[in-house]
Amino acid sequence: MEHCPRSAEILVNWFLTPAPRVSATRRVYCVPYAGAGAAVYRDWGRLLPDWLELCALQLPGRGWRLAERPSTDLEGMATAMAEAIADHQDRPFIIFGHSMGAWLAFLATRQLQVAGHAPEALVVSGRQAPRIGPIHPPMSHLDDADFVTEVQSRYGGIPREIREDAEILALLLPALRADVEGLEQYEHRDGPPIPCPLVAVGGDRDPLLPLDYLDPWEEEAGAGFRREALPGDHFYFRDDPRPLLELIVGEFGATASVGAEGGRR
Repeated sequence: MEHCPRSAEILVNWFLTPAPRVSATRRVYCVPYAGAGAAVYRDWGRLLPDWLELCALQLPGRGWRLAERPSTDLEGMATAMAEAIADHQDRPFIIFGHSMGAWLAFLATRQLQVAGHAPEALVVSGRQAPRIGPIHPPMSHLDDADFVTEVQSRYGGIPREIREDAEILALLLPALRADVEGLEQYEHRDGPPIPCPLVAVGGDRDPLLPLDYLDPWEEEAGAGFRREALPGDHFYFRDDPRPLLELIVGEFGATASVGAEGGRR
């Protein structure tokens, strides 16, 4: 596929494709969680069948976009994401988002719906329905030390080597703080149900998110809803993403499984 200059710029700015597949007939776009970049999905692409290509979105303020100012405006970020996906999109696709990424994926799907580019399915993970709003006390106002302590207490998502390296931590904190602030100040607006199946996934031992909090996602679904529980905590996919990837593959109506080397199965 040939890209116009704008398409090439969007491709470079927004997408990490860890296992490019020119012949793939389907695509999954993966939206990262708070503070994370596209690289958190870098190992997933090779696990997928040959017909499915993974594109991870890179948000401002992290990875190769580190010099850009991170945004606290979830609606604005979702609009920019939707524009990038619509410009890049040339085959049926699914959008997946975890935690903060779940809300961004949902808001981007709303925008894509308006533009006539709705996905085949939306898979949201590890986050309550947006109409519920935040379910934990705010923390974006805390000083750096207390903020890191609170994030680690809730999510346990910052590796020790980063917590103990002041220079690296200073590079990562602005995006993480902006993401948390965006989640805290987001005000949900009702809209038409999304025109594709919606699957809400959670870890069955997630201390942050009782599985019942996934059920109100059904109110956003206009073409079918189901809740899935996978073994694990908030980052249930970290040690073994294959159960989640098999769920995503299944949303294309396929029976292929995923494995250590990907390929046809």
